Amino acid sequence: MRSSTASARRAGRPPRPLRALLALAALAALLPAAGARAAGERPDLDALLAHFARSRGVEASFREEKTLPLLAEPLVSEGVLYYAPPGRMARFTTSPERTSLLLVGDRLRLEDSLGVDEIDLAERSEARRFVEQLLVLFRGDADALRRDYEASFEWRDGPWTLALVPRDRRVREIVREIALRGDGPRLDEMVVTGTEGEVTRTTYARVVTDRPFRDEEIARLFPEEGAPRPLRSPPATSP
Repeated sequence: MRSSTASARRAGRPPRPLRALLALAALAALLPAAGARAAGERPDLDALLAHFARSRGVEASFREEKTLPLLAEPLVSEGVLYYAPPGRMARFTTSPERTSLLLVGDRLRLEDSLGVDEIDLAERSEARRFVEQLLVLFRGDADALRRDYEASFEWRDGPWTLALVPRDRRVREIVREIALRGDGPRLDEMVVTGTEGEVTRTTYARVVTDRPFRDEEIARLFPEEGAPRPLRSPPATSP
């Protein structure tokens, strides 16, 4: 028999395809602020994006707290994220249950205790548009970001915030806002506010913002077919 906690977690979840897209939004928060400007210089959005465009890849541990209207307490999960340009992403949750999320080209794959979902983005225009807008962040395309989002960047003598509101009506049916927060060269957290009352707060640790991947790692993390496999020793999520 499933525990009441497990049942509550399943009852409160958004539909599986929507959960896959919201999880992708968490990957978008790995905008690598570190090294965007020399020490003591005032950061700006263009500098952050330019640094991200030069990145060879990203790896980070994460802790996610998801607040849902049907649940009294947030759902907490931990794991590790990977991104390899130009558009390969993988997310492995290690606690409280093992799940994986993979994006390679038009292939979006979600696997958890309920099974496996494969989404062909070429056949799902709304989902494809959402993913394309997230990739704008990774590619460091400042013009495209301002085209796709209402972007508000604020810096206050160290702490900074970047708020992104999608301009596309179809994307706004999934996500109302993505907010990134950091301090100086450090990215601290990302908050995704959905349109159904769900709020996902993700904090990051051990972020590597210029992470090259060997061929065998690419094959393991971002396969063209089948399931992705985590690396044998993911970074710890605790400080």
